[in-house]
Amino acid sequence: MSTSAADRLPATPSSDVSERLARLLRSQTEGEVLFDAPSRGRYATDASIYQIMPVGVLVPKSERDIRAAIDIARDLKVPVLPRGGGSSLAGQTVGEAVVIDTSKYLRQILSIDPEAREVRVQPGITFG
Repeated sequence: MSTSAADRLPATPSSDVSERLARLLRSQTEGEVLFDAPSRGRYATDASIYQIMPVGVLVPKSERDIRAAIDIARDLKVPVLPRGGGSSLAGQTVGEAVVIDTSKYLRQILSIDPEAREVRVQPGITFG
């Protein structure tokens, strides 16, 4: 199955698309919306050698924020890049996308079931 050029995502979203994305995220989420150059620069690297400036960053405060961000990004054809600890050694947490950083607010243990040996956690939880 081939895709036409019109179906492919642009290499980098235009500044108009970036501005619309930031505006919609600010109006439809409660999280932190970071589109300034210094904030984006902090998310351009992880523990790997790669440096790729993201379109912008959402630090969601809830699952609802994540759903809204994914819907908005889909409608604008902007890639989404989930980020937890940012500790990738191979560049998986950097890219020309809207980064959804769950490490600040979504760090809770939701449930522990010792018998089933299962733990449910939010996506931003880390060891330490």
